[in-house]
Amino acid sequence: MRNIKKFVFGNKIKFVLATLLVLYLLFFTNLPIGFYNILYASNISGVDDNGNFLYKHQLNEDEISIDNDYSLNSNYEPVDFETSIYKNISTFDLDDWKFILVNKENPLKEDIECDLIGLNGFDVDVRIYDKLTEMFDAAKEDGINLCMASGYRNYNTQKYLYEKKINYYKRLGYSTDEATQIASMKVTPPLTSEHETGLAVDILSYEYNTMDSDFGLSDAGKWLKEHSYEYGFILRYPQGKEDITMIQYEPWHFRYVGDEAAEFIYVNDLTFEEFYDMVSEYNGVDNEEQ
Repeated sequence: MRNIKKFVFGNKIKFVLATLLVLYLLFFTNLPIGFYNILYASNISGVDDNGNFLYKHQLNEDEISIDNDYSLNSNYEPVDFETSIYKNISTFDLDDWKFILVNKENPLKEDIECDLIGLNGFDVDVRIYDKLTEMFDAAKEDGINLCMASGYRNYNTQKYLYEKKINYYKRLGYSTDEATQIASMKVTPPLTSEHETGLAVDILSYEYNTMDSDFGLSDAGKWLKEHSYEYGFILRYPQGKEDITMIQYEPWHFRYVGDEAAEFIYVNDLTFEEFYDMVSEYNGVDNEEQ
């Protein structure tokens, strides 16, 4: 009988000590967990009538059903339903004016006549004006003073800038072929520049007004990369995708594609070429028909 009483008394002491420990954790620490979570974390499911701890059932591997395949994009965010590559891709119409693809492999057939409007001394397509000014205003509210560095260019302007860049490298001692190849990574030939559509803009800030890769490290460059998609714009020539765009990294060059497409491209870390090819393939469209 004495041993039984000692056993019961010992278990009661265990229970009291465990209770005191729990109360200490609850009231004298900053752990944001309740009594159940403390028991769970210690592998204890409860206490029986005799003061003995009850331990959780140990699951076999076959009983564990946990899906660890969480899809992440390069922005390290979950790809949710709204921006999944499987949703809304069929709704993008490549015939829409916002999706005109202009690059070295897809030149314009002729100079485009745009309905232009001025902004900070540069012209842009009137259809992107409201979104562009909205983005500038939002940046200013966050302490970022954006400024236009380039907008629409006609054929002659693009031709002049292209040839000027070639001559610059020729003066540095490069052959004509070498100078042309290098120059085309910085300024594209006429009819192959997005600036000729009126939908592309070069944006800098009053604090950092130089077109170089370090602009991407400035407050303005970071803000634009993070928020431009909210206003329908994409970073057109991102770093690490030069083999696709055939243009050097330009953290100042942004292209309007509309809110839905911009979010889709941003979240899934696509270039406009990749987006275009993806939509073309999904909808069975031949690029040559565009």
